Amino acid sequence: MVVCSDINKSGTGFLISADGHIATNNHVVSQVLPQQNGTIINSYSADIVVVIDGVSYPASLASDPAEDRPFVFDYAILKVDGLASSSHLELGDPTMARLGDEVVCLGFPLDFNTIVATNGIVSAVLTRPSHRNTLFSMKTIVSNVLIQFGNSGGPMIHRASGKVIGMNNLGHEISDVLYQRLRLWQKLPSLATIPALPDLIEYTLKYTYIGFNHAVSVEHVRADTNWPAPL
Repeated sequence: MVVCSDINKSGTGFLISADGHIATNNHVVSQVLPQQNGTIINSYSADIVVVIDGVSYPASLASDPAEDRPFVFDYAILKVDGLASSSHLELGDPTMARLGDEVVCLGFPLDFNTIVATNGIVSAVLTRPSHRNTLFSMKTIVSNVLIQFGNSGGPMIHRASGKVIGMNNLGHEISDVLYQRLRLWQKLPSLATIPALPDLIEYTLKYTYIGFNHAVSVEHVRADTNWPAPL
């Protein structure tokens, strides 16, 4: 589990080296701040804590905060010094994923303080605009695996090989007629006079119409210049 108290964010990460390197989503350890001139900056947490087997460890950012790639492809590399553990996950080749292949996703959804595993199949492997900067394209592995908020940054494991092929990144909203209708109804002032209806619509939008889950291909984080060399 990755916790950033100063920006009120938490998510999941996984060990990628024997000397304490951890991969997670960039949005787990940072926040986007709009500036008065219309630009935005990506501000990183100054209080990153990684919880492993119930023990909290201070972590630092190993990927370069001045580079755009981690933000664009939504990954971050963390480092925990003095971690007495050599157990880590091995990254696989995302091109090995075929439609229908079984995958397992690990993470800490919602307020769970224990790891949760869910499984499903690869629904598609595609290249689409980055959800953080549409000028760039990124590869994602789409699946029907159930994940929720808090799973971000957790590993998607290719079951046949046992290797990580993606990092969980929740879903992208389905642009269908019903979704657009619900969004329109949500803005109607008259809804506020009906008890619990606005909350019901928000719940439906959040948990029913998220659609397929997208995992960021590990090829993006592995291409980072700060990727840890084998010991």
